[in-house]
Amino acid sequence: MIPQEMLKHLVEQVDSVSPSKGIQKSEQTVDEVIFESDVDGTHYYLVRCRPKSERGISLSPQEQRIARLVAQGLPNKCIGNQLGITHWTVATYLRRIFGKLGVTSRTAMIARLLEENLLQQ
Repeated sequence: MIPQEMLKHLVEQVDSVSPSKGIQKSEQTVDEVIFESDVDGTHYYLVRCRPKSERGISLSPQEQRIARLVAQGLPNKCIGNQLGITHWTVATYLRRIFGKLGVTSRTAMIARLLEENLLQQ
């Protein structure tokens, strides 16, 4: 059975058991779309999710300060001047933050922190 046929069969099974309740709010967020397809004119996504509580992201107060300043668009040198540390120390903190978040860029870091509601003051 090809993936579209499998999806169509799955949709029919789910619809027969319980009618759609529309979009529901959840404590889970989409980690990745693993399959998408059109079936009978409707677009479907199969996504992998996990509860936010499993993520366990915890930033130190200094990491939080640095992340907020990065989100404001400041370069490492300006961040260092504001916090009384060198730009090399800022870079070290950023590497630690990237590792905790599983990202490799400032933009991805900001997106992930916004997704997790970790940029609040």
